Amino acid sequence: MTKIAFIGLGSMGAPLAQHIAKGGFELSVFDPFPKALEAFEGLATLATSPANAAAGVEIAGICVRDDKQVRDVLFGENGLTDALEKGSLVLIHSTISVAVLKDIAETLAEKGIAVVDAPVSRTKMTTDGPFVYTMMGGDTEQIARAQPLVDCFSTDSSRMGPLGAGMATKIANNLVTWVQMVIGIQGTSLALRSGVEIDQLLTVMKSNGNLTPSMGAIIGGKFQAVPNEERNELFASQGGIGEKDLQLALDMAKEQDIDTRMIEQAQLMVRGLMAGPAY
Repeated sequence: MTKIAFIGLGSMGAPLAQHIAKGGFELSVFDPFPKALEAFEGLATLATSPANAAAGVEIAGICVRDDKQVRDVLFGENGLTDALEKGSLVLIHSTISVAVLKDIAETLAEKGIAVVDAPVSRTKMTTDGPFVYTMMGGDTEQIARAQPLVDCFSTDSSRMGPLGAGMATKIANNLVTWVQMVIGIQGTSLALRSGVEIDQLLTVMKSNGNLTPSMGAIIGGKFQAVPNEERNELFASQGGIGEKDLQLALDMAKEQDIDTRMIEQAQLMVRGLMAGPAY
């Protein structure tokens, strides 16, 4: 039985790991938040650190927030590299800089550890079954090695190209998503302030294709749910992720001499719109 370590049990990492646990793998998990870890009691071995989770494993998955957290998981105190053996494989599901990804891959290659970038994007607003599209970049043999694991949680998956291509795809996809979110929230506010009922607006947007599943979830949660502290904290947190994702897109656009004005404005607005009053 293939031994797997999975680090990061947040809103995306937890359901990924749950599907791995159900997929017939020997799984060990770690998250610094005890409640997140305790939810896996009976599903996986609960590790005390990334290194503890990685002892004897063949593949390690990482699903944390940003560049720094990925580096910390790998190279920090009791990090994965303290325990991963030569010949093992690291899957990076987090959305991080392509430059940071390649730097990590070069460092791990010196230890005989392979890397595949494997960020994910929701295709279904459920976690009862496979629920993401996994975009992979890297060596074809390593991707084939990762495929049985990826199939546990993916409705679809593809090799986008060499190392970094999966991450570039995810950053480009997130750019479209977050700009749509900014415009979607503004458009909804415009309609509501003009006396239009939200259900009427959403019916039109769904009919003509403007209402993507992710936008529908945000607009529905922001404008239709009863406000509460937990929901407000969630939206503020999502706004922070939007800022991070848009910064990654902004950095890439500057490197490639692409007009950055839309990205810059969306980044300036996303946190305020997500965390602010409904309209």
